[in-house]
Amino acid sequence: MKIIHYIVILFFVGINAVNAQDSIYDELASKICSYGYSTWGNTNPTDEFDRAILREVGTDLNDPDRKKKVSDYLNKHSDILICGDDGVEGIRKREQLLKRSVSCGLYGYLQELAIDNQYSVDFNTYEIINEEKETLLDYIYLIINDVDLAGDYNILELEALADAIEEKGGKRGKDLE
Repeated sequence: MKIIHYIVILFFVGINAVNAQDSIYDELASKICSYGYSTWGNTNPTDEFDRAILREVGTDLNDPDRKKKVSDYLNKHSDILICGDDGVEGIRKREQLLKRSVSCGLYGYLQELAIDNQYSVDFNTYEIINEEKETLLDYIYLIINDVDLAGDYNILELEALADAIEEKGGKRGKDLE
């Protein structure tokens, strides 16, 4: 009987640990998404958003490895940086951080990540959407090719962003191994 009690206790401790971890991830995502919303539309979104990320890793804009550290942070946390129901509308209720910047029409920061060779953001991270891999590039083309969505965006800018991402090695989900 004691073994069953221990198993039940361990089960609930495990569930609480998972819930606590999810809560930490949700808080982190909410914080980083909020930084994005408050900086992406500004005059210099790169410095402002980088500053917010660098605060998270314990350094500042003067760090000579700044762009590498920002890239590493975004790559490491790409799967948990999901912007949710936080008052900012996207195409979907929950979207990965970089996709949310596109859906909000605030992609100057993404353009900088794509054209500046000191950044090494992995544009080939993907989510499974409708049982298929969807990268940031897929998401951009989803908007470009949807007549209803395209009317809300500057398609020339989105095409330029897609080109820059492709030049940086970005692929569509179907082209990933």
